Amino acid sequence: MVIQLLIGWLTSTLGLWLAANVVHGVRLRSFKDAAWAGALLAVLQWALSGPLFVLLGIGTLGIGFLLWFLTRWIVAAIVVLLASRLSNRLHVDSFVSALITAFVIAATGTVVRWLL
Repeated sequence: MVIQLLIGWLTSTLGLWLAANVVHGVRLRSFKDAAWAGALLAVLQWALSGPLFVLLGIGTLGIGFLLWFLTRWIVAAIVVLLASRLSNRLHVDSFVSALITAFVIAATGTVVRWLL
């Protein structure tokens, strides 16, 4: 569990830093801010992704479970927006920016896990 949280922190930090440099509407002042926001994001993803996925799956009358990949992506974007609202180090302007950021973080996580 601790290893997963640390890997989540690493991928969130790198993904947020990359997104802040590439995605319009995502701002971080420094890499240190990315590390703090990445830690917050990793904890929020660990704590909220499962319950939000189930809630959206039930709320869409099961369609969210059938289209699980889209539901996971939307949940990740919601968690990114929540982290943005809870932290003054990360600023995400819109849901579209959060969706793109969630994609960048997922892609970064795929590369990091492949390298590990």
